[in-house]
Amino acid sequence: MPCETSALKSVPLFSLLDEDEASVLAAHVELKTFAPNQRIYKCGDVSGRGYVLLSGRVRITTIDDDQQEVTLDEQGVGGFFGFASLLDGLPHQTNAVAMEHTSCVEIERSDIALLLAKKPDAGMDMLAVLGKQYHAAQQ
Repeated sequence: MPCETSALKSVPLFSLLDEDEASVLAAHVELKTFAPNQRIYKCGDVSGRGYVLLSGRVRITTIDDDQQEVTLDEQGVGGFFGFASLLDGLPHQTNAVAMEHTSCVEIERSDIALLLAKKPDAGMDMLAVLGKQYHAAQQ
């Protein structure tokens, strides 16, 4: 199902995109819904996709050296996950499971490439948001 521009603009990662930039991206991404305890992806999956949460919660886990599941993060509305695999094209290194009814924007690497080809300044907008989050995490 396609995504509304307003839904994208409500997400911090895309909040600095102008209407044209958000429209280009919204026309190509997919809106996905997941039931409680439904797997979104597992470690080793090759997908080239990342996800942005519009509603619900997602648990990100990995398996440690003792074969125990370890929670790395829990994301809520506005959070994003799976972007390392989207950006570098490598298989997912974590598992992602919906903790409740969850709605996500599913973004493929090609969606970002198309946005940047049509609207290069959008890349700087997204990097600015990531930079702010990085600085906030350091503090």
